[in-house]
Amino acid sequence: MNQDNAIYLVPVSLREANEFLEQHSRQYRPMRGCIFSVGCALDGKLVGAAIVGFCREDAQALQIDRIYTTGGRAAYGMLYGAAARAAQALGYWRIIAFLRSDRPDSALRAAGWARANPVEGSGTRPPNILRYERRLMARRRWKG
Repeated sequence: MNQDNAIYLVPVSLREANEFLEQHSRQYRPMRGCIFSVGCALDGKLVGAAIVGFCREDAQALQIDRIYTTGGRAAYGMLYGAAARAAQALGYWRIIAFLRSDRPDSALRAAGWARANPVEGSGTRPPNILRYERRLMARRRWKG
């Protein structure tokens, strides 16, 4: 797929995503496993990657474990949106991302995410990290 000056989504393996994130993020620790990973490219070169894994709080939710891009905010929004669509296609109810409070959340909001309240009694995250989530499916009650 050859597109000029346009960022587009590409499938990436966990190994490719780990290599990209290791090259570009100095705080990165490689992931051992994931549900799926997705990337974005510009002119055939990988410019962003996201790794999505299990959420520890809920079995029907996924969590974006690692995400980084050199393609700007548009690439972040594209990866957040693609991760949410893929999670929905796999049958998950929601997807969660954690963002430091000093980072802009415009990419998350553009991809349809909303800020969520922290889980009660969960002291595992520092107070300067905000939780965002996107509901993927609505629960419906059926009368028989």
